[in-house]
Amino acid sequence: MAEKFNKEETTAEKLDSFLTRNRAPLLTCALVAIVSVVVVLAVVVIGGKSTEKGLTQVDSIYYTLTKDGASLEGDALTARQDAALEQLAGLTGKGGIVGVRANMLVADLYYQKKQYAEAKDAYLKAASAKKNAYTAPLAYFNAATCFENLGDLDGALANYKLASEAKGFLLVDHALFSLGRLNEAKQDFKAAQDAYSKLTDTHPDSEWADLAKSRLIALKAAGNIE
Repeated sequence: MAEKFNKEETTAEKLDSFLTRNRAPLLTCALVAIVSVVVVLAVVVIGGKSTEKGLTQVDSIYYTLTKDGASLEGDALTARQDAALEQLAGLTGKGGIVGVRANMLVADLYYQKKQYAEAKDAYLKAASAKKNAYTAPLAYFNAATCFENLGDLDGALANYKLASEAKGFLLVDHALFSLGRLNEAKQDFKAAQDAYSKLTDTHPDSEWADLAKSRLIALKAAGNIE
């Protein structure tokens, strides 16, 4: 019994000796762990405050832009749009929801001004700022319309496709019809048929599906598809 007690004591002594010899390294490790937690918490808090500040700025710009906006036209409207674009310039490079909101507003303003190249770039920046956001497919869809207005059918097709593949996108039926329509314009009738058929299969009650059915009938009547 005494021998067993001595062994346990010896083990305790060894542990105490180890802690004594390695006190500095162990304290350093503990401090590093504590500092790491503090840094992570600080990043989260600062990031949250930065996001809140950015969103407040976007909201303020939007409020100023739209206040009594219905009565504005001509040079007065253009001046207000340009002022908003200038104020938003410092926010469009941000990621996350701030970048999304800022770029979507910039894109909408350029679209209203019929500056489709600038609008297209801003919509794509909005999509990339937060790719998993519900706004991403809408940004792709709007970018596609810009590509169309610029006469770039390939760019339009690529972005309509991205929009049509997004889960839960409310305009997916419109995106699919647009894919069919543009493929028709390019005389890629097989691709047009695939888009129209996917639309009629997945959204049979949609008004766009009704249009797709009529296009399929027309394509068959013309001998372009079987």
